Amino acid sequence: MDLFLKNKVAIITGSSKGMGLAAAEALLDEGAKVMMVARNSELLSQLENKFLKLKKDIIVFPGDVGDVSLAEKVVKKTVKEWGRIDILINNASGPPMGGFLEFDDSDWLFAIQINLMSCIRFSREVSPYMKKNKWGRIISITSTLAKEPTSSMVISSTIRAGVSAFTKSISSELAPFNISVNAVCPGGVLTDRLIELLKVKSEKDNISYKKLLEQSQLSIPAKRFALPNEIADVILFLVSERGSYINGVSLVVDGGLVKSY
Repeated sequence: MDLFLKNKVAIITGSSKGMGLAAAEALLDEGAKVMMVARNSELLSQLENKFLKLKKDIIVFPGDVGDVSLAEKVVKKTVKEWGRIDILINNASGPPMGGFLEFDDSDWLFAIQINLMSCIRFSREVSPYMKKNKWGRIISITSTLAKEPTSSMVISSTIRAGVSAFTKSISSELAPFNISVNAVCPGGVLTDRLIELLKVKSEKDNISYKKLLEQSQLSIPAKRFALPNEIADVILFLVSERGSYINGVSLVVDGGLVKSY
């Protein structure tokens, strides 16, 4: 199936590992040009060398999405290199586990900058270029917590819902310019982030990591966690011409875990 993504220009944040990296690999395989953004400059450099050897069109930009000036800098460099922006994939590491009374204002404000304001800033910076070309795709990778919040991850639950509301709000404004805006809400995905969360929970609950991993997977109807490339495949469809009429949704991809519909 031709997804018509050859020579499209994409910016992907948090793209040095996990779902962000999987999305970058998927787009590069389709012939897109990708700007990879992440905090780990050493890892980004390694990935840049790897992809350039494979003759992929890629540039990298080390930076923290919590930096209020990052979006503008990344967009300027991308436009200088390739002259346009067609796709934005917002992705960032999630907030820590914990209940309402465990966090103070600084914890909330830090997470809001990383997980909400970064989506807002990057979306705002790329939109004029997409409107000019009358074509664009904006995807924010969040979590099923946007649909089914939990008290043990109160910050993430709150902010993910905020991203979904933001997504829906701007989708109607940008739709007349052939720009779609969607959120992808994964359940458990085998990334470093998930492993870290499970280890924290295993210590809190005084249960072995191996046992907790087994129990967690059994709680999913599919009886397993997703692989990063499975989330990337969903993103690939949404940013393609084939997914052009899907707009303003928060799409759960979780192996049947979420009970709402």
